Amino acid sequence: MTHPLVVTGLGMVSPLGANSTTTFKRILAGDRAKTILTGSEWRSFVGVPRAAQALEVWIPEKLLERDRSLQLAVVAGYEAWDRAGLNRVAPERIGTTFSSSKGGLWSLLEAAKDPHLVDWDFLSDYFPHAGGRILAQQFGFSGPGLSVSSACSTGIASLSLAARLLQDRECDAVLAGSTESSIHPLIYAGFDQMGVLSENPDGPCPFDKERDGFMMGEGAGVLVVEREDQAAKRKVNPLARLSGWALAGDAHEPLEVDPTGKTIGHVIQLALKKAQLKPKDIGYINAHGTGTRFNDRVESKALFDVFGDHPFVSSTKGATGHLLGAAGSVEAIISVLALAEGWLPATTGLKNPDPECPIKHVPKGGLKQKVDHVLSLSYGFGGQLGAVIFSKV
Repeated sequence: MTHPLVVTGLGMVSPLGANSTTTFKRILAGDRAKTILTGSEWRSFVGVPRAAQALEVWIPEKLLERDRSLQLAVVAGYEAWDRAGLNRVAPERIGTTFSSSKGGLWSLLEAAKDPHLVDWDFLSDYFPHAGGRILAQQFGFSGPGLSVSSACSTGIASLSLAARLLQDRECDAVLAGSTESSIHPLIYAGFDQMGVLSENPDGPCPFDKERDGFMMGEGAGVLVVEREDQAAKRKVNPLARLSGWALAGDAHEPLEVDPTGKTIGHVIQLALKKAQLKPKDIGYINAHGTGTRFNDRVESKALFDVFGDHPFVSSTKGATGHLLGAAGSVEAIISVLALAEGWLPATTGLKNPDPECPIKHVPKGGLKQKVDHVLSLSYGFGGQLGAVIFSKV
C-alpha cells in the first residue's frame, strides 16, 4: 500500500547563502557565486582557479574541529528541523538518508599528511555516511540511518531511499539529503584534466552557445519528508507533496551518458508514472544543466523528446556553481521553493541560448508563475541518474 508523502521542512547552505530563503532570493536576483582561490597550493594551475564557496556560514562551536562537509550538513539540518517541528516526533521514529559523494575529504587529506598523527576519531568524519550520523547525534533521534553515495545524483537517491522507508512505515519522518565540501587542489585538478571546468571569467553559463563547463561548489541540503497523514496529525503545513521519484543507470561511458538521451528520458518517464502524471502536467524543470557542451545538448534533447517545448526549464548551477554530491538535494529544495513561491528561477549567465538545446528557457530575471508540478534532475559520473517530482499539496 502506498501512502502520500509530503515535504514539511527544508534547509540548505549554498555559496549564495547560509539558508534556503537567502539562496533562493539571490538566485532570483541573478546573483552568482565566485571566489578566487588563492594560496600556494593553487599557484601551479594555469589561469585563475575559481570556485563557489559557502563563505559566511555560522558553525556551532562544538563542530569547529569537525570536517567541513559535516559542519554544512548540521547548519542545513537546523533550518529543516525547525521548519518541520520535528521535536514533536518520537526520536526512535525519525531516520536519515543522508550522504556525500566523497565523504569527509578534508579529514582524509589532513590525515594523509602524517598517518602517525591521525586522531582517534578520524574515521568518524571520513565515511560518506558521517553526515547522517552527525545529524542524528545533533538532534537526538535514533531511527534508521542509511547512506547512498551516487556521485552528483546523491541527493535524489537519498530522497528515493527516504520514500521507501516511509512507505514501509519504518519511520514517521526522514531527514534526506546530501552534503559536499571538496574544493581542494586534488579534486580540482581531476576535473581540470577532464576539461569540464569553465574558464569564463564571469562564471559558467549553462545552455549558452559559449558555455565551456562548470564551477566547483560546496554546500548541503536537507529535506524533511513525512507521510501526509502523519504531518496532518501534527498540524504541520506541508510545503509540497513528494509525488514521484526514480533512479536509473547509464552504462554508456564512465563520464558520459548515452548521447541519444534515451536513459535520461527513461528515468523521467519512471518518475512521471509513479506520480501518475503526464508530461504536460509538469510546469517547471530544474535541469542538471552542468554547462558542459555535451551534457547540456544531450539533456536538452532528452527533455524535448519527452516534453516538447512545454515546460519552462532552467539550471541553477549558473548561480550556485556545481555542488557535486550536494547538487541533487539543494536543487530539489530550489524546486520546492519555486513551486511554493510561484517564482521560477532563470539560468544565470544565459545570454545566447544554443539552438542545439531546444528547451523553453525561463526568461531572464525569473518568471512569476504558479505551477502545480515541478521536476528536478541529477546525473552523476558513472551513469547515476535521478528524477524527483514535487506537487502542490
